[in-house]
Amino acid sequence: MSHIFGTLEGVKIETVENLTEKMNLIVEKLKLTEVSRCFHQFEPFGVTGVYVLSESHLSIHTFVEEKKVAMDLYTCKSFNDTENLINFLHEIFNPCNIEYKVINR
Repeated sequence: MSHIFGTLEGVKIETVENLTEKMNLIVEKLKLTEVSRCFHQFEPFGVTGVYVLSESHLSIHTFVEEKKVAMDLYTCKSFNDTENLINFLHEIFNPCNIEYKVINR
């Protein structure tokens, strides 16, 4: 099992639609299975999204005023190539920096 969490800096996601697009790309790329999803749109901006996966969960919280995104992916799959995952996150979020931690459970 892998638990990957971190902060992506220099990212501004303000709406459910923008976050849904990014989360769908992650689920598709990692071949995860979505069971359910829930989003909350904050006013005036910002969004939180959670996907319940058959493999566990993916959650993303945006902090628009700080241009940060916090991501948490916990899955029963093992990621032997974390570098590829981080490169993929760079492609879809275009952050100026990613700070992350991987815990194999």
